Amino acid sequence: MKVVIALALAVTALLAHGDPVTREPKVAPVPSKAMKPGYGVVESVTEVQVVDPRERSAAAGGSAQGARSGQPMYRVGVRMPDGSMQYRDLDKPEFKVGDNVLLTNAGDIVPD
Repeated sequence: MKVVIALALAVTALLAHGDPVTREPKVAPVPSKAMKPGYGVVESVTEVQVVDPRERSAAAGGSAQGARSGQPMYRVGVRMPDGSMQYRDLDKPEFKVGDNVLLTNAGDIVPD
């Protein structure tokens, strides 16, 4: 009986922590229309999994996985001078909280 209880507790602990590979929150890509250029300060860097809801399935002629979709990414939150937040998705954690950055017209983040 003790073994069963210990096993149940171990399974519960694993389920509570989730699979380390898929721990990132799944998010939709940042829409282009939401991207505005300007200077700001990095306020957050969060590991996420970007999932494109418009992706076609492999059976419908699409690829099984897009280059970005489903892959771990880093969502960078940038506080703009007017107090608004802008978000960009990067494939590497190139910036840290407090960095001054420039958000470009093309949707990139560059150091300021």
